[in-house]
Amino acid sequence: MTTERRSKAFPYLAAFFALFVLFLYGPMIAIFILSFQGPEGGLTFPMRGVSLHWFADLLKPQMVGDFGGSLQRSLILALVVMVVTVVVSVMAGLAFRRRFLGSTGLFYLTVASLIVPSILVSLGIGLMFRVLGRI
Repeated sequence: MTTERRSKAFPYLAAFFALFVLFLYGPMIAIFILSFQGPEGGLTFPMRGVSLHWFADLLKPQMVGDFGGSLQRSLILALVVMVVTVVVSVMAGLAFRRRFLGSTGLFYLTVASLIVPSILVSLGIGLMFRVLGRI
């Protein structure tokens, strides 16, 4: 069994990483904690009571939209997409157990559909920097 020694910079890098994660997720954690505030509180500390008032209020019809209905439609859509994805994936997996006419081309087309979007995004970012005169 070999034991590798960490460099002297490891604690500093770990602390920097922890601060970076806190910077990314800190506001979301604060809003999550404040969402359990009582009815007379808002997005302020210290909290004024603890309740589920805002969650119950969220599911009621609002002037700006029906969040409860939107949530219900989104969950139904997610369920349908999940079922269709599982069915198509299992069918494709069973189809590729044996060779068939065009299986190689279909496989490469599938793999290309996974790679091409990231390549296009990269090219778009590069083009944007060129237009802005940064390159």
